[in-house]
Amino acid sequence: MKKKKRNGNLIYLFVYLDFCVITILVALFLRQTFFYFLLVGELLLPVISRQLAAKVFFSLTPELTFMPPVAQKNHNAYLRIRLKNPYPIPFPSASFMLTVSAAYYDGSKKEYHVLPLLAKSDNLLEYPVFLNKCGMYEARLSELEGTDFLHIFSFHREVDIISTIRVFPQGEPTEIMHETIYSEGFDEYEESTRKGNVSSNVTDIREYQPGDRLQKIHWKLSEKLDKLYVKENESTSTNEFFLLMELFQPALKDCNGDIASMQALDDTLEHAFSIALELLEAGEIFSFVVYSTTKEDFVSFVIRSREDLENAFTNIYYEPSYETEDLALTVYERAGMNKGTLIHVTHKGADDVSD
Repeated sequence: MKKKKRNGNLIYLFVYLDFCVITILVALFLRQTFFYFLLVGELLLPVISRQLAAKVFFSLTPELTFMPPVAQKNHNAYLRIRLKNPYPIPFPSASFMLTVSAAYYDGSKKEYHVLPLLAKSDNLLEYPVFLNKCGMYEARLSELEGTDFLHIFSFHREVDIISTIRVFPQGEPTEIMHETIYSEGFDEYEESTRKGNVSSNVTDIREYQPGDRLQKIHWKLSEKLDKLYVKENESTSTNEFFLLMELFQPALKDCNGDIASMQALDDTLEHAFSIALELLEAGEIFSFVVYSTTKEDFVSFVIRSREDLENAFTNIYYEPSYETEDLALTVYERAGMNKGTLIHVTHKGADDVSD
């Protein structure tokens, strides 16, 4: 790319020199003052072109933005590149390198764009980016380049501007959770309630929301205020749901072209999001847990609403993946953390692995 641009500059330089030679020959042959002035103007033109173009180029303010900053998988987002030109002088064209990559997954897409710049204007380039995987997408703007008005001189700026977008799985459950999860988890709840094994403290009272258990409704207060209110309890029972999600993603070289392996973590995120939504629809408050290799510890989030779930996923997107299958489950069991109903989520689906 740079070699082609250098060749292009040489072509324009040869054309310019040809005009100068022609002007010199005409001036010597006709011996008229006009042609001498024309020759002086032609000789000064590259200096003027370079100075003006450099002033504009090094004053450009580049911006890079994903629109919107949050999206769903298998949807388009828009990447907006803005180059602000503060001077009343247009610029022939600015070129830049744009790299788009997705966290968790190897590989990136590099694109080279050329944008002509108007005088005193916010010059925009906007185009769609198809988001086919869950996670954090990153766009990076670098290597801003340009030429003067005669295309003889080149300019280069090192820039490093980054914009990110969070991509969540589809907004609704996409699969039916395993029957063992429902039967064992909810049977534990009902059995504990009947036997009186659940001890809880009322920590807060809030308005009723669709999906709240009828058992949580504060009937006396609701009757007085003519509005449904529910009690927030801090339970000490052992029937709590723990959604343990693996961040397993094999390296691209180890996938051997296998599509299932290449999108292992993406499938895991889809499964976990779907199951979490089903638990929320059932009125369950549960813990969402992943293993962080950087912290060498578990990162846990209490999920009470979809907003909690999306915030948890946002934090998880900053955690690195690992190449050891079932690493989180292995560490979880060795740590003796087995309690309640443990739902283990992998790229293969979900399993109830509680005792």
